[in-house]
Amino acid sequence: MKKKFNSLNKNCRFCNSKKITEIINFGNVGLAGGFLLPNEFKCEKKYPQQLFFCEDCFLLQIINEVDSRLLFKDYFYFSSAISTLRKHFRKYAEDVTNEFLIPDKSTVLEIGCNDGILLKPFIELGIKKVIGVDPSSNVISTIKDPDIIKINDFLTENLARSIIQKHGEIDLICANNVFAHINNMHDVTNAIKLLLKDDGIFIFEVHYIGSLIDEVQYDMIYHEHIYYYSLITLQKFFEKFDLEIFDIKPIPIHGGSMRYYVRNKGKLINKKTSLKIINLQKTEYHKGYDNSKTFLNYARMVNITRLNLMSLLKEIKNNNKSIIGYGASGRANTLIQYCNISNEILDYIVDDAPMKQGYYTPGSHLEIKSAESIEENMPDYILIFAWSFFNEIIEKNIKYLHRGVKFIIPLPEVKIISSINGEIIEKIYKKNKEEN
Repeated sequence: MKKKFNSLNKNCRFCNSKKITEIINFGNVGLAGGFLLPNEFKCEKKYPQQLFFCEDCFLLQIINEVDSRLLFKDYFYFSSAISTLRKHFRKYAEDVTNEFLIPDKSTVLEIGCNDGILLKPFIELGIKKVIGVDPSSNVISTIKDPDIIKINDFLTENLARSIIQKHGEIDLICANNVFAHINNMHDVTNAIKLLLKDDGIFIFEVHYIGSLIDEVQYDMIYHEHIYYYSLITLQKFFEKFDLEIFDIKPIPIHGGSMRYYVRNKGKLINKKTSLKIINLQKTEYHKGYDNSKTFLNYARMVNITRLNLMSLLKEIKNNNKSIIGYGASGRANTLIQYCNISNEILDYIVDDAPMKQGYYTPGSHLEIKSAESIEENMPDYILIFAWSFFNEIIEKNIKYLHRGVKFIIPLPEVKIISSINGEIIEKIYKKNKEEN
């Protein structure tokens, strides 16, 4: 039975419809990026987190609003710490430069530029003017290249006007893994419309809703990720701004993302609308991305996967074995809090980003250590929270598998990875039916 959200103040963030259906209620949780020190435990705030589906514009969304300054002013995510992302964004810069830009005449602006992981390759490719906009002071300040123009702020219509006065209109605007993070999407899309040259391109990458559903990726759901997009939702949204998606490209980053190519409607006529748009649109309607029943079934699958993981962890601890976590990401924090994983289950979490080491996870208060800690006290199991970067992680840590440590993959289904006589073995774990 569908549960309707009754508050008159709670409407769809995109179309203001009151016809929204609750899909998953995560309860009150600590902010996924809100890593903290022990003296901050007592004053930590928790916020309601509810996932809803709009019956009118088909947007899957977190309905609860958290002040963006709390989420992004001091940020712990540094893209350049991940080699997979460094390779991805270098290729990205090369591809879009070759297809759309005249380097010595073009201006590129990135929304949510983080530590400059994409902007640096653009500089190396000879782009005339490169601008990065990001509200996280501690992250954007790490960009030391004097050729990159840094703007430490949120992109708004007012800021867009200021940028045009100083730098002119923009040939290419990029937004990578940030277009799902913005409370006021109407304001930022108006800003993009203002900034973009008549024949300019807006390209953004964002986690794809099909990956979320097909791989039961409930760990992707947290306050920073407000929106979970289908093509059909985005088409409805951009139409309001006289913008249109003319091409798409599926990409494997972050467990399955989509790159969308957007232009002013009717402009850039040398680029025809790709047949991939029509095909994906048909696929989404066929899969029911316009129907709340699809997402309620997804919620049922999430619960099954969650119970499988909780059962496995409990079983391991009952056998007096030790477990640590790998990857203190926002995704990890959703999974940890929703599964109620405490320090009675995990001894600590390791993370390769030095900025996180010495801090504790939000809500659960698990200590974050460097990967060197594994050597000091070898665990029996390592729970891989950063499972979408599993190949990179396994390459770094295969020696532990060969020394008898077992890896646990929580999604899309719970797996135990072990090494037997040098051969890597995968085993799917399912909770005993008698326990259900």
